Amino acid sequence: MMDVSNYFSKIPQSVLVSGADLNAVSTFVEDWSAQLLQTEREVLKKHPDFYAVYPQNKMRQISVDALRELKRNVYTTSQCGGRKVFVIYEADRLNAPAANALLKTLEEPTDSSSVFLVTLRPYDVLPTLRSRCWWIQLNQGTAEVGDKDLEVWLADFKKFLVRLAVENREVSVMEAYGLLYRMQNYVTQKSAHVSVQEDENLAEEARVAQTAQAEKQIIQDVFRSMELVCGDVAENYPKFRQNYPNAIQLLERCFSRTEVNFGTIPALETFLLSFYK
Repeated sequence: MMDVSNYFSKIPQSVLVSGADLNAVSTFVEDWSAQLLQTEREVLKKHPDFYAVYPQNKMRQISVDALRELKRNVYTTSQCGGRKVFVIYEADRLNAPAANALLKTLEEPTDSSSVFLVTLRPYDVLPTLRSRCWWIQLNQGTAEVGDKDLEVWLADFKKFLVRLAVENREVSVMEAYGLLYRMQNYVTQKSAHVSVQEDENLAEEARVAQTAQAEKQIIQDVFRSMELVCGDVAENYPKFRQNYPNAIQLLERCFSRTEVNFGTIPALETFLLSFYK
């Protein structure tokens, strides 16, 4: 992560913060929010002048009603006599009416309010919203995996890739299904331990949406790590370089299928079996 301490002395009105990891981006924004409200991040969400907006229910949309409520609070007096901070988590999930409602708020800012938009997909945020925000892009690089089970799986995936796509060795298709079976167990176990942010004011629909996002993050981390493995193979094995662009393109298409509720394992199956052609 980039050095961000120099940002915390600034008092912004509207900021779009994007990055590769939702937890990292959220932590950055919450640290900054705590600084603005002169409190600690651990108790930030209980501060009377901190307002959070989350996607709701399994559709994970941010509705216009939520933004109308935000607008009302923007133009009210601070309860503590100081600044008010508003954080819209996953701002790319704003539906069209909500985005337009937020646009009107950003067009008429107040000196006593700061509005943060948190997103992993800044280009899915309405361009007119982006243009009215100070845009901060945190380091897009992927950190160390830090998950031993996933690291072991990725090492075996790399061996599988090298044997099939580089060495042209005969590899039983059952090995591909073995990788898929192990990944299914991994995803199931990780999803079983998903937890949402502790916030007594968080509505049940927002909790459902946060759980869905946490599960989605698990899948996103798997695909991103596989992309890094493919890049490593291309760097170290010239024979794979000409196939690398096609492999990444297919991997991205397979990930896109998971975005529309196509199963993770069938999507990975499509990718792994493509090397048997």
